[in-house]
Amino acid sequence: MSIASLDAPIRFNPIDAAADWLHRVPLGLRALGLAGALMIAGYQVSLALQTPAQLIRGELEAAAAETAALPWNRSREQVGAALARHFPGRIVSVEAAKFPAIVSVTLQDIDRNTCEEARSVARRIEGSVVVALETAQPCGDSNAMRWRIMP
Repeated sequence: MSIASLDAPIRFNPIDAAADWLHRVPLGLRALGLAGALMIAGYQVSLALQTPAQLIRGELEAAAAETAALPWNRSREQVGAALARHFPGRIVSVEAAKFPAIVSVTLQDIDRNTCEEARSVARRIEGSVVVALETAQPCGDSNAMRWRIMP
């Protein structure tokens, strides 16, 4: 014995459901969500258009802010780990023997063009924490650049 249903099958279209939900959201909230999405997209585009030297400057600024926020009783290893995370995808060494007075950050394997641009873009960063380029060697094919972070 089989049971047959004469009811129409239930159809679900996720696009129609999302459109119906979106129409129930107030217009002001939709505009706010769109503005937020545009801001996030614009920020991602600006990051994608930065040169490697500009990215290094941003990473140094983030590391400087982290240095200012760290408690003075942190060990060298803790300071090194906290600062190294601001340089993703780079070979970095952090010397924190004189923390909190001075922390040195060395970036390895920087190409000639990035080195030359970083010498002008990130030579010295003023603020509540000063970041200064320490090495004055001419740029070669592969460079190690060292900055002092002074809270």
